Amino acid sequence: MAETKQKAARVPFHSGFVALVGPPNVGKSTLLNRIMGGHFSIVTEKPQTTRTSIRAIKNLPHAQVIFVDTPGVHHSRKAFNRLLVQSAEAASRDADMILCMISADKIESLDNSLMFSMVAAIPGIPKALAINKIDKVPAGRLPFLQEKANVQFIFDKIFPVSALAGTGVDALVEEAALLLPEGPPLFPPDMETDMTERFYASEVIREKIFSLTKEEIPYNIAVGIERFKEDTQKKMLIISAVIHVNRESQKRIIIGKKGTLIREIGKLARKDLENFFGVHIFLELWVRVSRNWIKNQSMLKELGLRG
Repeated sequence: MAETKQKAARVPFHSGFVALVGPPNVGKSTLLNRIMGGHFSIVTEKPQTTRTSIRAIKNLPHAQVIFVDTPGVHHSRKAFNRLLVQSAEAASRDADMILCMISADKIESLDNSLMFSMVAAIPGIPKALAINKIDKVPAGRLPFLQEKANVQFIFDKIFPVSALAGTGVDALVEEAALLLPEGPPLFPPDMETDMTERFYASEVIREKIFSLTKEEIPYNIAVGIERFKEDTQKKMLIISAVIHVNRESQKRIIIGKKGTLIREIGKLARKDLENFFGVHIFLELWVRVSRNWIKNQSMLKELGLRG
């Protein structure tokens, strides 16, 4: 018994940050939520949903892996989109390991990929590849996909996964942990994210706007939390949020005819927030025209879109 404990004590502990990097809509947020077993990063069918780096802490018996979900890496002439790509690059440079992600059914479109060139310019840390959506291609095609990916870039590890179904995800987490440096935990063992409750609330509201609106509307909004207060007597959480838009026409769309859309956004957001916080939520939503908020550096910083 004592000998068994001594052997267990010799197992090195690994800890560090893993940057999840990939093109828009490849499934990074879905993978993060699957790894964590909860709703940590917002997911929609629209690309470029993630705007800031979301950190989730996976605690294992022999490791602590801090996954960092980053905005999609893509070419764009828009200053705001370039800011998102810079955020992904900064998170990658600060990481102890980079986990690139591509879609198995779109691997042919990755020639001259911005993601690969960005990752290649970051030296000195392990780099792995997750080939997502393997359930969408024949099993016999996997060796070809892995070979093609390694023509672009030589990876320390390649993980075929389905983030949606969970296939290969446990193996990815276990093996990725071993690529991290040896060292003690960086966060308390009961901590799952360093995301603030206010930030989480704003992300849930933004997720519902993405799901319920069309075309360019979701990309022209930002959500700021102006009030976040617990009412202990009524056993509820009071949240007041402002949805910032660029133009009056966008404000009318978000509100909807006779307020139908804003009510639906609030209804869906309230349900998710009550599930997450475990208390009744009183949610107030306001829509404010903040012209050119997307170019306002102080406002971007306030909303957590720069850093």
